[in-house]
Amino acid sequence: MDNPYRKKNRIYGGIIIIVMILLIVMVSRKNKGEKWFDRQSRIAVHPIEGEISSSRKWIETLKDFSKNNRVAGILIPINSPGGQVAPSQELYQAIRNLRENGDKPIFVSMSSVAASGGYYAALGADTIYANAGTLTGSIGVIMQFPIYSDLMEKVGIGMRVIKSQEFKDAGSPFREMTAGEQAYYQELIDDVYSQFTEVVSRERGIDEINMQVLANGRVFTGRQAFKFGLVDTVGTFEDARRALCKLTGIPADSPLLYPVQPRRSWWTILKEDVSTALPGWQSAESINLQYRIPY
Repeated sequence: MDNPYRKKNRIYGGIIIIVMILLIVMVSRKNKGEKWFDRQSRIAVHPIEGEISSSRKWIETLKDFSKNNRVAGILIPINSPGGQVAPSQELYQAIRNLRENGDKPIFVSMSSVAASGGYYAALGADTIYANAGTLTGSIGVIMQFPIYSDLMEKVGIGMRVIKSQEFKDAGSPFREMTAGEQAYYQELIDDVYSQFTEVVSRERGIDEINMQVLANGRVFTGRQAFKFGLVDTVGTFEDARRALCKLTGIPADSPLLYPVQPRRSWWTILKEDVSTALPGWQSAESINLQYRIPY
């Protein structure tokens, strides 16, 4: 027969384990931006802001929202001049996959600017809203190469290069670009540009003739973009929110669900501040092939 103290210890131990499990569940829900014991359906807001240099965190948040049973729809405010080609494509594909395979409608609300790669990402949504004064479009690709050769010649510095093949140092800032290298990069640009225009043509139903007019790198206001069929409607963030609430059948004044913001290190804050102050500044990880508005 068990000692009565052992029985009490097992009971207390069981209670402690249950309490710990409840605490873990509650903390987990809190970390996902949810309120404890709150099961009300909501619109999840997933902002895409700044230059697009990586898509991983944005895509992870999208996946979390798509799996959350409390999320009735997803609203993506975009305020971005664009950025790197591959992350812009990945964002578009992630949004498109949720649109086609998920059960939650996805709306985009364009803010001050949603151009180039920012516009590319928006194409994956069910519906695109733009403010009348939003700057969008800028359908094109850009690569920029600094040239230091004249400066180096003035200060008497040279660069000796040993390479395996002709194009291994193509785009080097230490010399002028050859005609062959310019042709090589133009072919690369043309291919990436065609990938962009193919997506715009397919998603927006724009024929080849009109694409030649619209996809020349120009920036459009939201009102112009609506006229040309690049967005679905002219409206504010609140307009998009109300329309999404109506579509999903939840009250228009329902609280919004935002992703939890991680704590930023001082180095991250410094890099973001420098990037904001100097639009042309790029981090060491950046490459030059971009879907980006050129200022």
